[in-house]
Amino acid sequence: MKELLRSPKFITVTVAVLALIIVPLTLIEVQNQQSIQQNAETILWDTTQSASSACASNGTGAIISASFTNTEAPSSSTEMNVTVKDQQTGKSVSLGSIKGGSTKTGSLATGRETLNAGSVTFALSWTDGHSGTDTRTASYKAVSQCLPKPTPTPTPTPTVPPGQPTPTICPTLGPVNNVHITCPNCQLSPTPNSPSPSANP
Repeated sequence: MKELLRSPKFITVTVAVLALIIVPLTLIEVQNQQSIQQNAETILWDTTQSASSACASNGTGAIISASFTNTEAPSSSTEMNVTVKDQQTGKSVSLGSIKGGSTKTGSLATGRETLNAGSVTFALSWTDGHSGTDTRTASYKAVSQCLPKPTPTPTPTPTVPPGQPTPTICPTLGPVNNVHITCPNCQLSPTPNSPSPSANP
């Protein structure tokens, strides 16, 4: 066995196998790595983002609306996961996965009646799992006093003192039909030519 391993023929075959199989596979792997790196360099995290603030219409305080557009070309490798975080309140919301050429919006309920001017941060990562992360920011204006929604005042219910009978509600009367009213003090005036009533003998 040792003689076989030391034979020039075996060594030559081994070197040939390495040259024909191992070296080409290594070169192919290096080229693949270079291609992946080049593709990553051509994806520039092209985005457009904005934020605005306002008082919520339901009276729950100030809200922040965030909009994000993935302006990369549509492709499975350009789809991004996006999370928005407000730097002033610490509130956050996930916009989920956004494809190239698509836009999504989200709202952050701050629970505050006032907000100073501030900014939100968009945290980005690739949906398909390839390496790389990035961030974007957008500013919003201050919000002055957001008044809470007024609570409706309940209608008071009348209460009956203890020991008193419960009042009975009278029914609503309907129209009255076939009723004749006689006036006892009303008499018909006699007409001319009509005989006068005579007294009984």
